[in-house]
Amino acid sequence: MSTKSPLSTADDVQFFEVGSSHGESLAELLKENNVPAVTRTFNPFPMSAETALKIAHLPRRDRYYGASLEGKMIGLSMLRGWDEGYSVPSFGIIVDHRFHNLGVGSRMLDFTIEQARVLGCSRVRLTVYSSNSPAVRLYKTRGFVECARENVVLMSKPDERVEMILELN
Repeated sequence: MSTKSPLSTADDVQFFEVGSSHGESLAELLKENNVPAVTRTFNPFPMSAETALKIAHLPRRDRYYGASLEGKMIGLSMLRGWDEGYSVPSFGIIVDHRFHNLGVGSRMLDFTIEQARVLGCSRVRLTVYSSNSPAVRLYKTRGFVECARENVVLMSKPDERVEMILELN
């Protein structure tokens, strides 16, 4: 993969809905990011090939979106919760740790929120750890508002899980 400036990297990313043809590339993304620097703040499911294959192949109401650069999947976002009966989807995102701080996450957030609008969602929720201050700042700039906070222990350290809501109407 060529070395690119942050702006060109984010601009060159392609977004798509994850489907059956993406199982292998999603499995690779999860495997390569099953590291504490990522799983400390992203832990909605096991980072495994089995998870990737379920996401790619099983019928579902939840939505998963990929981000690719030069044919390699470098991100995954999601609108989840419909499969469990929730009416408001939960947003989640993982960007390959080698592509952090390049604008990929910001663009993927914007893409996923637009997909929520297209799907007719009136709001989207998320949880984020307060120690993940870059993510908290990003969500606030996009209009997410804090609605709850809970003390947690994250990898043996005290932290707070912050719930945020974005009204789409």
